[in-house]
Amino acid sequence: MDSKKPAVRRFGTALRGLRKETTDRKIASEEARLEQMRGLIRQDRLEHERVMKESCRKLEWMENEIRLKNGIVSQLISLKTNLLNRDDFVPAGENEAGAGKKMRLGDRLVAEGYITADQLQKVMERQQKTGGRLGEIAVELGYLERAKLNSVANGGQFKGRLGDMLVETGAISKEQLDRALEFQRKSGGLLGDILMSLRFIEPEKLYRLIANQNNLGRIGSEFSFQDVVKLPENMARLYDAVVVNQEANRCLVAVGNPLREEQLQALELFLGMQVEQVLATREEMEFFWKSIYETELLKESTQKLVTEQPENSAHVTFTTPQLLTGGALMFILVVALGLDWFHTLITLNVAVQLFYFTMTMFKFLIIMYGTRDFAQIRFTEQEIDQIDERSLPIYTILIPMYKESQVIPHLLDNLESLDYPKAKLDVRLLIEEDDLEAQQILKEMNLPPYYTTIVVPHSLPKTKPKACNYGLIRARGEYVVIYDAEDRPDPDQLKKVHAAFLRSPENCACIQAKLNYFNSGQNLLTRWFTQEYSMWFELLLPGVMQLNVPIPLGGTSNHFKMSVLKEINAWDPYNVTEDADLGIRLYKSGYSTAIVDSRTWEEANSKVGNWIRQRSRWIKGYMQTWLVHMRNPLRLYRELGLKGFLGFQVMVLATPLLPLLNPFYWVMIILWYGWKVDWIPQFFPGAIYYTASSEFLIGNFIFVFSNIAGMYWVIHDLENRKENVFSYSLVKYALLTPVYWMMMSMAAVKAAWQLITKPFYWEKTVHGLANNMPAPTTPGSQAVQEKG
Repeated sequence: MDSKKPAVRRFGTALRGLRKETTDRKIASEEARLEQMRGLIRQDRLEHERVMKESCRKLEWMENEIRLKNGIVSQLISLKTNLLNRDDFVPAGENEAGAGKKMRLGDRLVAEGYITADQLQKVMERQQKTGGRLGEIAVELGYLERAKLNSVANGGQFKGRLGDMLVETGAISKEQLDRALEFQRKSGGLLGDILMSLRFIEPEKLYRLIANQNNLGRIGSEFSFQDVVKLPENMARLYDAVVVNQEANRCLVAVGNPLREEQLQALELFLGMQVEQVLATREEMEFFWKSIYETELLKESTQKLVTEQPENSAHVTFTTPQLLTGGALMFILVVALGLDWFHTLITLNVAVQLFYFTMTMFKFLIIMYGTRDFAQIRFTEQEIDQIDERSLPIYTILIPMYKESQVIPHLLDNLESLDYPKAKLDVRLLIEEDDLEAQQILKEMNLPPYYTTIVVPHSLPKTKPKACNYGLIRARGEYVVIYDAEDRPDPDQLKKVHAAFLRSPENCACIQAKLNYFNSGQNLLTRWFTQEYSMWFELLLPGVMQLNVPIPLGGTSNHFKMSVLKEINAWDPYNVTEDADLGIRLYKSGYSTAIVDSRTWEEANSKVGNWIRQRSRWIKGYMQTWLVHMRNPLRLYRELGLKGFLGFQVMVLATPLLPLLNPFYWVMIILWYGWKVDWIPQFFPGAIYYTASSEFLIGNFIFVFSNIAGMYWVIHDLENRKENVFSYSLVKYALLTPVYWMMMSMAAVKAAWQLITKPFYWEKTVHGLANNMPAPTTPGSQAVQEKG
C-alpha cells in the first residue's frame, strides 16, 4: 500500500505538471495572439490617424483653394467692372465688329497667368499717373519678364490699317468708317482727323488706340516738369516732342506723332538714357508747350522781330536821329518865325497846300485804277465748285479776342458756315489770361477737335499782334488768316483765296478779302462807316494793288502764306495797327498782295465813344508805321522806288496828318465866310489862293464822290448776286461826310497824344452792340446762349 502511494503521488504530480505546461502554452499562445491583435489594432489606429491627418490636410488645401479662387474671381469681377467703366469700352453685342475684338494687353497677361489681377491693377494705377506702356511698367515693377511680355505683345498687336483696327476694336462702326472713307475720297486728309471732325470718335480715345497700334504708351495724369531734363526749344519744335516724366532709367517723351528711329536715337543721345514715347493729342501738346516753354513762347511772340529786325519794330517810338531831326526842325521853325513870322507861315501854308494837292491827285488816281475789272481776283461759282477738295491744304484760322464772350456763339456759327473740309481746319481761339469768362464758356462747350483754345499768358505789350504771334508759333496750316470775333466771312472765302494764290505770281504772299458791315443801317455813324469801308476796300485797295505800291492791309481777313509770314517775323507786337505795318514790310521784302472778290461782314461801331477809341488806335498805329519805316528815308526810297515811296506817303502819312491839319483850315473857312477876317487872304497870295480854292472844292468833291462811288459799287455787285444787304438810300448820307471827318480829327488828336504818352496801349473796342445780331444756330453756341 505504502509502495503505491508514492507512485500515485508521482503520477499526480506529473499530471499536474503536464496540465500546467499545457495551460502555460495556451496562455502564452493567447497572450501572443492578443499581442498580435493589439499590434494590429495599433497599426489600424496609426493608419486611421494617418488617414485622418491626410484628410484634414486635403480639406485644408481645398479650403485654401476655394478662398484663393474666390479672391481671383472677386479681382476679375473688379477688373471687368473697371473695364466696363472705361470710355473706350464697347460691348460686343452692341457692335458686330466687337464680336472679334482682341483682348487688351493687360487682360492677356492675366489670362496667360503671367501676372495676377492685383498686379495688373497696380500697373494700371501707375500708368494712369505717370503714363507710358503698360508692359514696360509691369517689367519695371518686377511683375513680368521681358521675354513673356514680348511674346504676348507681339501676338496681340494689330498690324492692319487704322480704319480696320478701329472697327475691330469697336471704337467706330463699319458704317462710320465707310462715311469717313467717302469723305476722304472727296476731300482728302488724314482718316483720324476726318473721324474726329465728324465727331465719330473723341481725340483721347483715337490717340489711345493709335498708341496701342504703334506699341506706344499714352500720357498719364501727373507730370514732373520741374524734375526732368528739358529739351532745347528748337529740338522740341523740330521733333514735336517734350519730356513730361523721368524715371530712373528712362524718359517719357510726349509726341504728337510717332518718332522715326533716327529721331528717337537723337533724343536718346541728347538725354543720355532710354526714351519711351507717349502719344499726346494736340490739345495735350499745347498744354505741355505752355507749361514747359511758356518763357520761350512769350519771348518769340514779343521779341523776335525786335531781335532780328529792330529797324522794322515799333518798340522804340522815336529814335535818337528822329528826335534830333525833329528838334532841329522845330528850332529852325522858331527862329524863322522870330525873324519873319509872316512869310514863314505863308511858306508852311504853301507846303501844306502842295501836300494836299499831291495826296488828292494820287488818291484819285489810285481809285480810278481800282475801278478796273481785273483790279480784284474774281471767280465764278462754277470755278469754285470745280475745285478738287483733295488739293486743299490745312488752313489755320487765328481769332484773337478779349472780353468778347457775348459774340462767341455767333463766332462759332460763322466758322461752321465756312465751305471748307473741317478736317483741314486749324482754328485757334486766342484768349487773354485774365479773360476768365471767355475761358469758362469755351471750356464748357463741346467744341470740335479742330478748335484749339489757347490762353495767351499776360505780358506787355498786351496787344492783338502779340496774341497772334503767340498763336502762330504752333499753327499747322499752309495758309493762315485772321478773323475778328464778330466777323462773318463769305462761306466760300477760303476756297477763293486758295484759288487766288494758285492764280497769282509766286511772290504773292497775301490775299486781302474785302470788308464791310452787316449793321450799316443801325444809325448815322454806321452808315458813314459803311461808306468809308466801301470806298476803301472796293476801290482804293484794289487800285493800290494795280499801281503796285505798298498796301496797308485791313485788320482782318488777310490771308497769308504761312512760310512767308514766319520768314518776315509775323506781326509787330508793339504796333497797334499791325496790319498796315505788315503790308509795308511784305512790300519791302519783295512780296505782293492781291484783293480777292470775297467779303467779310463786320460789326460797325454804333457808338461815338467806342468809334473814337477804335479810330484813334488805328491812326496811332499809322503814325507808328510811318515813324518806323521813315527812320532812314533814303534807304526806304531805295527799297520802294519813287512810285512806292510816294504811295507810302499817300497811304500811311496822309491818314493821320490830314485829320490833324484839317481843323486849322476849317476854322479859317468859318472865319472868312462868317466874319471876313482880313488877315486870312494874306496867307493865300496869288496862285496859292486858286490852288487852295480848287483843293477845297474839287478835293472835297472827289472824296465825297469816292464814298458814293464805293457804295454804288458794292450795291451793284450785291444785286448781281441777288443779295439785298444794302439799300441805295445809304448814298444820300455821303453829303454829311464832313461831319464824319470832324470826328476823325478828334480821334487823330487823341492818337497824337497817346503816341507820346501811351504808344503801345491798345484801346479796346466793344463788340456785340449791333441790333441785328442773329440768334446762334450751332449746338455748342446755342448751349452757351441758354446758359447766358
